[in-house]
Amino acid sequence: MSRYSLQNLLDWMYGGVDPSFAGNGGPECAAFLSGQQRFLESLVFLSVGIVEILLSLWKLRQLHSRELEGHLLQQPQTKQESLGKNVLLVLLCLVFGLEVGFKFATRTVIYLLNPCHVVTVMQLPFEMEIYYIQHVMLYVVPIYLLRKGGIYTPEPLCNFWWALLSTGFMFVYHFSILQILGLVTEVNLNNMLCPAVSDPFYGRWYRIWASGHQTVMTMTHGKLVILLFYSAGPIFKCSVDLLRLPAKKID
Repeated sequence: MSRYSLQNLLDWMYGGVDPSFAGNGGPECAAFLSGQQRFLESLVFLSVGIVEILLSLWKLRQLHSRELEGHLLQQPQTKQESLGKNVLLVLLCLVFGLEVGFKFATRTVIYLLNPCHVVTVMQLPFEMEIYYIQHVMLYVVPIYLLRKGGIYTPEPLCNFWWALLSTGFMFVYHFSILQILGLVTEVNLNNMLCPAVSDPFYGRWYRIWASGHQTVMTMTHGKLVILLFYSAGPIFKCSVDLLRLPAKKID
């Protein structure tokens, strides 16, 4: 029974996190911001996040109702599975499974809560490669789904309600779950306790700066991916057509 004690489970969660490395965590990292500043920032950004979620959900439901009243009901879509989609799903699950395995092996399972899976300084063989492969897959999957179209057709470029919804969830997730777990375990989850050493906005206001530039990135990054996809599509098709041109017959 002692084998599965709470202490053992906690050791699996964050026993491998080394607080001696700057930015990993520890008492000094947890005390980087005063309790008053941490509380006020959390109150403001949690309130902003909740308002963004509620507002964007309300607008998206209105847009969805209009779509149902329009062309969606007139064009029922049949569920079609493709080999490429299934292969991509298996590959994505395999990569994520390897990432989970590495986190268990290094006793840093708590890092799986990070949106971008912070990589620790001490690496197992091939863990760095898995980290980059997983992040590349975050681009491959959306691009593939955009090619399929149908229910994966993105909203118009001028529609930012999905991006606003994502920003709201980002604020709520970081300033509630990640921050609370970070304070309890003294693990710097996604830099919610103290800034990274390489943070260009290092200082007591680093979380406000981060909230600002990450909001801009969240609102614009997805649109840029869609814009580049639809711009590169015709160029790629034209290049393929040129390669397929029949060679002229020489008499």
